[in-house]
Amino acid sequence: MQFIKTLVMMLFTTLGFCLCSGALAAETLSEDLFTHKIQPLFDNRCLACHSCFNAPCQLNLQNFDGFARGANKLNVYDGTRSKSVEPSRIWIDAKSTKEWREKGFFTVHNSIEPEKNIFFQMLNLRAINTSSVKAQVHESQVCAANSEELDSMKTAQSQLGMPYGLPALRETELETIKAWISKGAPGPSLDADKKAHSISTKLVSQVEIWEKYLNQNELKQKLVSRYLFEHLFLAHIYFPEEPRTFLRLIRSKRSCDKPDEIATRRPNDDPGVKKFYYCLVRFPGTIVSKTHLPYELSHQKLARFKELFDQKWDVQTLPSYESGVAENPFIAFQDIPVKIRYQFLLDDAQYHVATFIKGPVCNGTMAVNSIQEQFYTFFLNPDSDNMVLSKEYEKQAAPLLALPGKFGSDVEFTSAPLDLKRITDYREAYRLLRSKELIKNRPDGYTLNDIWNGDEKNNNAVLTIFRHDQNAVVIKGAVGDLSKTVFVLDYPLFERLVYNLVVNFDVFGNIGHQLLTRVYMDMIRMEAEELFLRFLPPEERLQYRRTWYQGILASAKMEYIYPPVGAGEPTGVRFTKGTQTKRQMVEKILFYRMNEKVRGEIDDINWRKVTPPASLGLKVKATGLNNEFRKISSIAAGNSTPFARYFPDVAFVMVKGKDETRVFSLIHNKEHENVSWITAESLRMSPKEDTLTVREGFWAYYPNMIFQVPEKELPAFTTLITRIKNDQGYEALVDKWGVRRQNPHFWSAYDELQKVYLDFDRINAGYIDLTRYSL
Repeated sequence: MQFIKTLVMMLFTTLGFCLCSGALAAETLSEDLFTHKIQPLFDNRCLACHSCFNAPCQLNLQNFDGFARGANKLNVYDGTRSKSVEPSRIWIDAKSTKEWREKGFFTVHNSIEPEKNIFFQMLNLRAINTSSVKAQVHESQVCAANSEELDSMKTAQSQLGMPYGLPALRETELETIKAWISKGAPGPSLDADKKAHSISTKLVSQVEIWEKYLNQNELKQKLVSRYLFEHLFLAHIYFPEEPRTFLRLIRSKRSCDKPDEIATRRPNDDPGVKKFYYCLVRFPGTIVSKTHLPYELSHQKLARFKELFDQKWDVQTLPSYESGVAENPFIAFQDIPVKIRYQFLLDDAQYHVATFIKGPVCNGTMAVNSIQEQFYTFFLNPDSDNMVLSKEYEKQAAPLLALPGKFGSDVEFTSAPLDLKRITDYREAYRLLRSKELIKNRPDGYTLNDIWNGDEKNNNAVLTIFRHDQNAVVIKGAVGDLSKTVFVLDYPLFERLVYNLVVNFDVFGNIGHQLLTRVYMDMIRMEAEELFLRFLPPEERLQYRRTWYQGILASAKMEYIYPPVGAGEPTGVRFTKGTQTKRQMVEKILFYRMNEKVRGEIDDINWRKVTPPASLGLKVKATGLNNEFRKISSIAAGNSTPFARYFPDVAFVMVKGKDETRVFSLIHNKEHENVSWITAESLRMSPKEDTLTVREGFWAYYPNMIFQVPEKELPAFTTLITRIKNDQGYEALVDKWGVRRQNPHFWSAYDELQKVYLDFDRINAGYIDLTRYSL
């Protein structure tokens, strides 16, 4: 037991997290120095580390509220805590500086004298000591709460000045901060602060329409609004008229003309008041890429919601917020027809999958090592889902789909094994029930038509998830070469993903809560893989399963803890004998089940094993820059071509042409023997099977390296990559085209990268995180 405890205590041990709260009182100046000079400095030089859940010392600088809130020594991602802690979400869990002080936050603006000011001295320290650092930010975190602690740190660890391990601020920038500190570090002007929290005249009418829709008094609409809120509480909502103005959906104690947010640990917790309102409020801070989840509301979306949820069904009594109900969506929302709920998820599948990628659960290696480095995801046709087909089956399945959230945020470590057994027993009973129902509904097995085709218009029908060691990204389309494993999600799988990893997950919960959440994700992953295998010939399913779970321990786990169910049942899909059926199935879905609008463009850089059928007149033919990158993509890192092994998880390649700069994400796919265990991942790697995937755009939020390559030098760049045989070869590549931390031009490269990002994808762009940039 002690060994298991030691392993589990490693879970989620990364750096801190940052949160603050709305409109804090502050001195202001008529010239609004903060809005015009200071916040832009924060955005361009500080948010790369000091934003969101992984901000060192919880110092969040997305707006003035975070600076006024200050810092806290508590590591939110402490994977060893035996008791949950109070939430400290910025803009949510406190509404004044006084309240934050009561929660243990200390000021970083302790003096108007720059020589004594903690914040300024941390910046000035970097200008004095520009030596390189030897550890990432979360490994070197020191939170000086007063002048004495600051002096001690300056003596013992002078290399920890800010920006950490990066070039210091320019002298003019330091002088700007110094002048601001000397004036008392005033916040934005009253007008600027009001503007940051207000909704523009252009959007007011649309916001009012949506708030009126969400706050109707009929029981049916109340249930729908609750369901929508629990799926959209993380969203950065926007309207087409102002695509860079983002809003949050909240529950408010007061009407929406004067919203007062109800702060609960989870969105499905009891709001604590009989009457509350769903309101749209401005997201008040600067957008950072790692948590940016844009979701469009519009007249068309409202019409779609009404089309879905205004169908004929009824509600007699609203569900409670009690344990056993609130955390189980199959019970809480049983009155909403399953097909409606499932179609709602499918309509914006990328967003819903991304919520558990960009939500607080997926922080650190121990959180995302439950998934492969790259895998395609398809969805079951709603008309083929067991729950859609049978109300009686839905009733039988609902209690078996109990989730770890039912045990709350404090799961005693001694009771965790028993709780896990209960959940596992429920899940195994559900698997058997599901298989029996499938045999009844599809005695000849699934056919190609049982895969959702996006209704021939929705490009959310196929997604690709890439894991970049400690984080991940979701992309529409089948991106990268044929993935090792493939998911097929039905409604129960999709909804459980959302509720296990997003709605029910409490980042402030204890070690037992985090462990159960992580282990249950294992179960979901294996079910999703199993559902895909049901489309393949029965004689090949176990063989594929064994290749996905290699190793003695993994094989034993799959045999005795997760035994095959329905492995011998037939498939209704016809395959050509003697060829790879996984590849055939993927190609059948992409090219016969889906049209071009749904499946997206051909991946001419990366596809080698995926081949469009000649009968459709489609070819994988790369030209221009894509052709150059194809020289290094999807090539296994064997003895003769090992170059992929030496790359970091992800790099941005800025190809600088005469008239424009184009950015490509270079992703290192690390192959595993299996992803069955929480720890000891390095012992289960298959480096000779590693590959690189290249995709134009910004498909990572925590880059490890930036390369700047003149377009005319791109052939030389890719050629040198193919010749890399060791670490020294990669370092030579970085020496020639890479932008290292200590490069005096680092910030100009970063600024250009951010500008290109905003031009490339105006809706999804946000500030990029540098906490994992190569040392």
